[in-house]
Order: sequence, then structure tokens, then C-alpha cells
Amino acid sequence: MQAVSSKWHGVGSALTAALVLGALLLITPVARAQEAVEGMVIKRVDVCGLETISEAYVRRVIKTREGQPFRRAQVEEDVRELLRTRRFLNAFAATAVEENQAVVVFTVQEKPELVSVELEGNKAFPDDQLFALTPAAGDVIDMYEVRRGRDEILRKYREAGYYYVEVTFDERALQYEGRLIYRINEGPKVRVRQILFEGNRSFPDWRLRSKIQTRTALWIFRVGAFDAETAERDAIEIQRFYRDEGFLDARAGYRLEFDEVTRADLTVVFVIEEGQRYCIQDIVVEGNTVFSAEHIRSCMQLEPGYLLRTEAVEEDRKRVQDLYGEVGYVDARVAIDHEFLEEPGLVILRVSIIENKQYYFGRIIIRGNQRTKDEVVRRELQFFPGELWNTVEARAAEQRLRETGLFQPDQVRIAALPPEDSTRPALVEVQEAETVTFLVGIGVSTDAGAIGSLTVENRNFDLFDWPRTWGQFFRGQAFRGDGQRLKFSAEPGTEVSRFRIDFTEPYLLDRPVRLDTSLYLFERGRDGYDEERAGFMFALSKRFPRGLLAGWAVEGAFRVEGVGVNDVDALASRQIKEVKGNNLLTAVKGTIVRDTTDSRVIPSKGYRFTLSWEQAGALGGDFDFGRPTTGIAWYKTLRTDIFDRKSVLALHADTGMIVGDAPVFERFYAGGFGSLRGFSYRGISPRAGIMKNKVGGDFIFLTGAEYSFPLYGKNFRGVTFLDMGTVEENVTITTWRAAVGVGLRINVDFFGPVPIVLDFGFPIADDDQDDTQVFNFAFGASF
Repeated sequence: MQAVSSKWHGVGSALTAALVLGALLLITPVARAQEAVEGMVIKRVDVCGLETISEAYVRRVIKTREGQPFRRAQVEEDVRELLRTRRFLNAFAATAVEENQAVVVFTVQEKPELVSVELEGNKAFPDDQLFALTPAAGDVIDMYEVRRGRDEILRKYREAGYYYVEVTFDERALQYEGRLIYRINEGPKVRVRQILFEGNRSFPDWRLRSKIQTRTALWIFRVGAFDAETAERDAIEIQRFYRDEGFLDARAGYRLEFDEVTRADLTVVFVIEEGQRYCIQDIVVEGNTVFSAEHIRSCMQLEPGYLLRTEAVEEDRKRVQDLYGEVGYVDARVAIDHEFLEEPGLVILRVSIIENKQYYFGRIIIRGNQRTKDEVVRRELQFFPGELWNTVEARAAEQRLRETGLFQPDQVRIAALPPEDSTRPALVEVQEAETVTFLVGIGVSTDAGAIGSLTVENRNFDLFDWPRTWGQFFRGQAFRGDGQRLKFSAEPGTEVSRFRIDFTEPYLLDRPVRLDTSLYLFERGRDGYDEERAGFMFALSKRFPRGLLAGWAVEGAFRVEGVGVNDVDALASRQIKEVKGNNLLTAVKGTIVRDTTDSRVIPSKGYRFTLSWEQAGALGGDFDFGRPTTGIAWYKTLRTDIFDRKSVLALHADTGMIVGDAPVFERFYAGGFGSLRGFSYRGISPRAGIMKNKVGGDFIFLTGAEYSFPLYGKNFRGVTFLDMGTVEENVTITTWRAAVGVGLRINVDFFGPVPIVLDFGFPIADDDQDDTQVFNFAFGASF
């Protein structure tokens, strides 16, 4: 097949250019003429040799102009510029003298156009797909583009598994006829059927397989095409992995083994020469005057006798850097290098430090907060002018600003500006995010049936920023900028209906005191009855960001609720019938929190401990019982990759009990996201009555582990988890539940820092009466 153009200008252009150039050369030698006319006023600038390209185009490219002094250097640059356009095969300049003035003649030879582009031998791909990769008929003949088209066709075939493909073009037809003919010899389609590793004594195949991009064919899901460049990068990645693990002499490559009969099935064998694994004999510190060498070594994880691992070395470098950064040495530089010893397998780590000068915080300059008040930014900083500059605290402040949801996470930066005497101003740069959301949806859930959703939320609300005009209100120029949060949500459904208004002031009176209030109406079908709940909640929490109580917080809260138990089944259990009708519930709650984690949303280190007691009936009502609960969650980063993405292990344990006689709607239940995945919401509960209704328990214990790791970019993470626990009538453990599973976490900037959660849980220990559920979908963190 072919694509055709109507013109072929190659011979005519070349002949015209040659004749004109010959005539000019008869007038005067170029170099001598240009030397003779140097500095003369240019009388005329002529352009010769054009066939299809306009003279105006050439004059736009050149800078030599009539009336200007003649400059040989400028004329030579003009010739080079004409050639750089890649529209001319050749370009020349000649000069002559008329009436004591210079005449400059630019002579060009145009590149001919392609008369047609043709394909021969292509069966795997239709013409239109390949023509999209090549020059088109009518284009100027450019050998770079011709070869690029050939390479693009090769790439497309090889990505589809045609490893033996050959693509050539007919140079004679191109030169004399202007026809570009690509001839394709496809060969058999090759699939990677097996990937092997050879010489890997220290690491199993599965560990190395996770480092490579070459993949085997997998039925209809994966082509398994072989790409030599990808295999080469894989070998380099394996070699880098080994060297990062202390095998400093490691080498890696690959070889191909084809099926002798079909030549279409390929085995890729990655060949590894591990070499010696190196250990640390000693750690030498130099350049230090602020801290002793012993103190610096005590801050490092590596010690003499440890294996040399690049990742561990980099982590220790950051620790030493932070040691200086915490006490004002903003410009301190730390490098850790290794030196080989004569004894095989041993190195010395040399920690080289350039301390530079110590600085204090100067002015704090905030930029980028067009709607948000300065105070909203400053209260998250927790550092002040006059204090020692602290790079660690500056990073923590960046994290806190990101987690407010008010700013674009990737556009938050705190930097030290140039010195002003002994101080360094702190520049806080932010870019505001869209904080007003309006969401409408409808869906079906196994937990809640058909449900609609209408949510309006302002994450940067200002209760006192009233509009002066209706125009300001409708343009969004009011009620914004103070970092408060206001949310209206309505979720009417067939089995569950919720209506709620929430207001949060994170810094009451510009102090680290958080105020939360909620008004809510809730209706849901339960096991054996329908529950209706209307209430009001008010809470105050005090955080201690600095001093001896840094990391601690206390909270006081109360709630008042009217709870209706209606449509009770005739055969419902006694516990349900006892609370049939309308009930009044009041409760006060006190909580103590100890939080050393590095993030309020997705922690990667530290722990969070809570201890609380809620007392129902303290303000009156129909019930009198206590509910003590406690929990702890612990986080540790096991690995940080080159993109600063962390793989995190999280462990948790939570328990609670009822003291007194609590109604069924206040007892403990388990199951679902945030509780025990693999089981449905409230799927774990003691049962009672003829119908075995779920009536809740007076004791709950939940524990588990979760390992989260980066998948793609910064917004996609995977998790594996083990959830365990039980809910019992009394403080005892009679039936143990457990589930394992995998999940996905997706961060969408539009929704702020809270991730979308997709989990698949599979029970491995349960009770016959438990309700199980494999899939869970939610917003938030698991624990």
C-alpha cells in the first residue's frame, strides 16, 4: 500500500542551485569577496534556488539585511541557520560589489518532497497504524525522519513480540524517484515463556523477579513480548540491587534461549556473578567539632561488623544530617563513603562533615495563601523567630500543612533564605487546593442497600467571614480562609438513611484546642428491628505540641441522643424488646491520647495510644453504664525507595468492655473496614432468641497487622493484612476470628489527604453464625 504526493522537485532544484552557484563563483571567489566587502553597506540581498519554499520564509530565517554593514560572521551564521531548518540539502552565500556596495546572494538547494510512502510485508498491523509512525507523502525528505519511522515500526513490532522483525527502506527508490518504501520481514511472534536466574546464591528468584520489568506471557492478559532494552535495564537493576546489598563487585547480564523447533518460545536467563559481600570494619568521623565522634556514631544504626548496605548508609547519612539540622546548622553537609581494605570483604566507612555556620530563625515569610489567613499557616509551624533553626521541625511543619487539606500536597515547601546576620528567614510556600466540594451520587451496597448521597463540604470555612453582597456569596468570596471545616451530608436509602451537619474549629481562639460539633439523624434496619437515632455531639480536645507533655492530648465530649427501636419482629430476642420504643441516652466521655506518629493520616513511624471512659447517664436519660476502651497502634518504616516512598508495617490492638447494663444499640459489634475485614459490618456478635438476633457483646478485643507498600507513583499503594479478634458476652475469649487479605489505597487530591480504600478479606477462622464479606470499600485509614 502507498500514500502519494503529486510533486517531485529533486532534480530541478539541484540543477538550478548548481547553475546559479557556478555563475556567482565566476564573478569572484567567495572568501576573498567577503573579505573585500567586509564593513560595506549591503545594497541588496538575493535568494536563489527556491522551488516550493517561499522567499519570505528564507528572509525570516536569515539576519543579514539591506542597509546594514556587511559582516562575514553573520552571513556564515545565516547559512548555518538555513541548514538547521532541515528543509535544505545545501545552502551557500556569495558576494559581489556594485557601486561600492555589497550584494549578498544566498543560494539554496531544497530537499525534495516524498512522492509516496509505501509498506510491504506487513500482516500483523494494518497500514494506517504504521503510516501513523512514518513520514507522510508530501513531507520534505529528511533522512533522520526516514530512519526514525523505520525505528518506530521496529519498536511497535518488538513490543508486540516480533523479536526477529527486520525493517528496511529502498534507498535507490528514495533517491531517484522520491518513493519511500518500507519493507517488513515480520518473522515469528516470540513470547517470553520462562524467566530464570543463574548464579544467585544469596537471594531467591522471587526477590530478583520483583526488580525486573520483563514478564512472561500470561494467556490473554499479558503478551510476554521480549524487549532487549528492557532486559538490559533489568540486568542493570539486578546489579544495582546486589551492590546496594553490599556485593560491591557484583555483575549481571542476560542471555536468550530459544525453542529449537518453533523459535517462537523464549527463555530469558539473567546471569549473576555475586562476588564478595562486604562488611564494615570501622566507622571514621572527620570534620566534626560540634559533636564528638562517639556521639555521631551513637546516632547511626550501622556499626562495625554490619553488612554494608547502601540503603542503611543513606539512612545514617540523613540521621547525622538531622543531628546538625536540629541545632541550627542549616547548611551542614554530610557524606558517607566507603574505602576498600587490603583484607578481602572489608571496608571502612568515612563520615565526612562540613558543619558551616549555626543560624537562628529570622522572619517567617508566607507566600501563596491567597484565600487562607496567615494565622492558619503559622499555627501549624510550631517554630518562632529567635529559636535555633530546626530542619527536622521544618519538615514536620510541611507534613502538618499538607495534612490540613487546605493546600496542594506537592506544593508545600519550607526553605531557609539567605542569611541576615545570624538569622535565616524561613520562606513558607504553599499553593491552595480546592477546598469546597459538592458531590452527588447513587449506589448499591451489600451493607446499606440502595442509597443516594449529597455532600457539601468546605474544608477552609470561616464562620465570621460574612459576605457584604450576594455577589460575593455566589462567587465563593465569603465564609472562607480560617481553616474551619463545615460539612452537610444527606444519604437517603432503602435500608440506611443518614443526615448530618458537622463543624470543626481546629484552633479555638488560636490555641491548640479543637472544637467538634455535630447534629445528626440516622435510620437503619437492624437484625430484628429498625433503629432511629437523632442526636447532638460536642467535643473539646487539647493538644500539647511542645514541652514535657509534647505528643499528649486530652479530650472531653458529651452527646445527647434520642434512640427509637421500632418495627420489632414478633420473635425478636428479649434484649431487643426491652428497649422497644423511644429511648433517651446521654453520655460524657474523657480521653487521653499519646501520639508520636509522623502523620495524622498515614503514619510511617511512631505509635498512637488512647485510653477513654464514656459514662452514660451522667446527664440523665434512660440508661446508666460505663464503657472503658483502650488501644494502641504502632508503625515502623521497613524500607524507603529512591523516590522516598515508604513500605510500612503497622500493628494494633484495641479492647473495650461494658460496665453495667447497656442496651443492644450501645454494645460492641465487630466486622467490616476499621474493625475486622473479611466479615460484614456488625457480622460478629453474640446472638440471642429464637431468631438468633445479633445483640452485641460486653467485651471486644481486636488486633492485627498491616503491611503497606508503594505500587505506582505516590497515589497508589498496596496492602496485605491480618485481622483478628472477638466480641463476647463477658470478659472472656471463647471464639476467635481471623482473616487475611490484600487491598489497594488510592489518594485522590480532590478528596484531600484521606485515601480511597479497597480491601479483599478472606476469613481463616470464624464462627458458624458470623456473617462474612470478602470486599470492603471505604474512605480513611485502616487503623
